[in-house]
Order: sequence, then C-alpha cells, then structure tokens
Amino acid sequence: MRETLQVEPAALPSTASLPGETGGPRLLFRPWLWLNLLCLDAPLVAVSWAWLFARSFEIPVARSGAIALFLSAWLIYLADRFGDSLAIRPDAPTSLRQRFCLQHRATWIAAMIAVAVADLFVVVKGIEFRTFASGAVLGIFALGYLMVNQTRPSLWRRVPLKEVCIGFLFAAGTVVPLAASLTSGAWLGWLLFAFLCSLNCVCIAVWERELDQAQGRVSIATEWPAVGRFLVSALLLLVTTCCALGLSMPESRGVLFCIAGSACLLATVDLCRDRVVPDARTALADLVLLPPVVLRIFGAF
Repeated sequence: MRETLQVEPAALPSTASLPGETGGPRLLFRPWLWLNLLCLDAPLVAVSWAWLFARSFEIPVARSGAIALFLSAWLIYLADRFGDSLAIRPDAPTSLRQRFCLQHRATWIAAMIAVAVADLFVVVKGIEFRTFASGAVLGIFALGYLMVNQTRPSLWRRVPLKEVCIGFLFAAGTVVPLAASLTSGAWLGWLLFAFLCSLNCVCIAVWERELDQAQGRVSIATEWPAVGRFLVSALLLLVTTCCALGLSMPESRGVLFCIAGSACLLATVDLCRDRVVPDARTALADLVLLPPVVLRIFGAF
C-alpha cells in the first residue's frame, strides 16, 4: 500500500526539488520510506545485528539490553535529525527527511522526551552495571560527535572522516550489550561490520554531495569528490574478505555472510543510484543492512 502526504509549499523552508525528485510539493511516500523519516531504520539495524552477534557467538542478552539499545539508538538519531533540520538554509534545496522533521517539530520534541524517559527507565531498572558503564563511555563519544557536528562542523574539513566516525560509533553501540563476552573472532566480525557501516555512511555522503554543497555542509564527498569512484570496489573487497573468512571461521559465518550480503546490496544501490530518487536511495542504504531480520523471520539461523 502506498501513502501520500500533501506538503504545502509555505510550510517548508524550501520547495526546491532535488535532482531526480518528482512530484513537486505533492510527495509520494512508500511504506518502507517511513522507517527513514521516523529514524526507526537505524535502531532496527542495531538490534538485528546485536541479535546476530549474540546468536552466532552464543552470548546471552537480556531483553532489557535489547530494548535499551533500540531506544538509545532511536534517541540519538532523533536528536541528530532535529539538530540537522534546524541548521538547514531555507534558500537551498533540502531533503525530504529534513522537511518532514521541521513540519512536525513539536511532535518531534515530544518524541525525543518520551524516548529519553523510556530509555532512562529501562537502563535504571534492567541494565547491569558493566553494560551501563560500556554504554556510558560510548554515550560520551556519541555526545562529543553530536556537539562537533552541530557546533564545529568545519572540523570535518581538516579531518574529513565524519562518516567513518559515525560508522564505528554505530557499530560500537550495536555490541554494547555483548562487549564483555565477545571473543577474538567476534571482534574481527565487529571490525568488518564497522567498515560496512562506514561505507554505508560514505555512500549516502556521495549520493547527497550536491545537497550538502548547496547547504554549505561538509562531508567526505565534498572534500574528496573522487571517493565515489571507489565505493563499489571497496564494497566488493569487503564481500570477498568476508566470504573468504567465513569459509574458514564457522562460528563467524553467519555474521560474515550477512556483512557480505549487505555489502552486495549496497553496491547494487550505488550502481543504480541515478535511477533512484535521492530520498529513496538514502532509505534503501539502511534497509540493505537488514539481512539479520530476514534470517530471524524465516528461522534460517
């Protein structure tokens, strides 16, 4: 089922269309696009990979840990999207997710408060101290990233590794409930997963380079425009590495093959990027990281 949203031009900071965007002020939403608009795709990815790591390496995870992971990831992405949307220039093109956030800013603030309260309750009531300490340390780094990104974005001009930082922070957050029990093989899988997350962020930066330039923002693609030419090669190298390791590391096979599958899908989206409207590309970039969900649904692992 497809859903539509009537967007009035006066309600938006800018109604300029992005390259490839169709429909003008009348935008057509697909159900899977809502996961991205509501920032639900990232927490779903985090929880699904945490489950895969736990299942692969036989690590018990309390339900409260999974819930806290979901809520924490959701809160971080809600806050980052809100800050990102408030900082946009009204005279330049904007993305659908930014416009959506601005249109519903009051609801957005209420959602952030509700998620923060729920997250705090779960952490206080159900998280053991070791997991809490690991999460707190990571939270400090995540807060540092948010502060730099919102108040000193020019730093990324000198060190254009914003997308790599995001990828590794996200991957680290995914295994917070499991960190104390991960083996050396599991850490190798985590490292490759972190590279996958980083390449995911780099892909989005490449696809949205023109938008970032119009908004005066910094990304790895605005500073190193040639990086887009190496995306598919880097993703295929990741696929090859994971498949080779998966054949020799049976206990890591589920994680490694899922990383390879996600990398293949991400490379496919990149190869077809000119045929997909910008906002759909961004949503697909996170959806291709959900092979663990498919395994869970069909009981294949």
